[in-house]
Amino acid sequence: MEFELEIIRWLQSFRNDFLDYFFQFWTMFGEELFIIAILGFMYWCYDKKIGETIGITVFVSLVFNSVLKVIVSRPRPFLVDSTIENIRPKTSLGYSFPSGHTQGAATTFGSLGIWIKKRWLTITVSLIILLVAISRMYLGVHYLSDVIVGAIFGIGISFGFYFYFKKHEDHKKIYNIIFISSVVIFLFSYLYFLFTAESSLDLYTNVEGVSKMMGAIIGFIFGLKFEAKKTMFSNHKILKKNVIRFVGGVIVVMAIRLALKAVFSFIINPEDLVQDQYIQSSIALLFDFIRYFAMVFVGIGAYPILFKKFNI
Repeated sequence: MEFELEIIRWLQSFRNDFLDYFFQFWTMFGEELFIIAILGFMYWCYDKKIGETIGITVFVSLVFNSVLKVIVSRPRPFLVDSTIENIRPKTSLGYSFPSGHTQGAATTFGSLGIWIKKRWLTITVSLIILLVAISRMYLGVHYLSDVIVGAIFGIGISFGFYFYFKKHEDHKKIYNIIFISSVVIFLFSYLYFLFTAESSLDLYTNVEGVSKMMGAIIGFIFGLKFEAKKTMFSNHKILKKNVIRFVGGVIVVMAIRLALKAVFSFIINPEDLVQDQYIQSSIALLFDFIRYFAMVFVGIGAYPILFKKFNI
């Protein structure tokens, strides 16, 4: 670990305003907004089937990441060494191993490179994954092993799902397995930490990621079924209409995300939880599930209804 801390200290020794902005920009490629934008573009505008497969790959990868973080419970570098600065504190809650940003970027952009076999894209996505990984260390929130393992898991899961979906045209079986597994993982995580967490805030912190991604997975699966029944939209290559689809979709999904977060935080703000508020923590976890379910269900299933209604 000392060697890894030394790497972070070395990276931060070059710190200046330009590098702060530079690496904060690249770290965003592993965050929700960018991942939503990529998945939305692929599904709404480019190739619905590829967008679907990349979407489920990303959600499964991030559930796995959330569970592994809690199992390992590795504290972040800036908590271990006071000489390391947390340059982006708003996105550095929770545990360190493996890096969620790196794994999210490796899964999303790695899947793009795997499915769309173009040399320039492979080079581009490889560079993005590398810069996200370096940014997480420069920002003081991850160790070298965090980002390496996150990248390996992200790319490995991407290849695994790619080969599976290439071999099996009917996705119902794998979706049923993912659905049942997600519910079991969530229930086990919730019940385990309900009885072992030192406080209600610990309960919320440890189960938050699993709750969000379970909502996303179930919203995704139900959204696909809804879309197949109600819309069955097709992709096209009309630039103006695709721009409208993409911009409108991102606005709709992010509006749901922000609106529900504001409403739910007004009822129960997780940051205000105290020692023994286990009921409030449980409700906050339910709110996270509902929020991510709504975001993904609307984006995948309900929003495409507008494509036919407004001929876009």
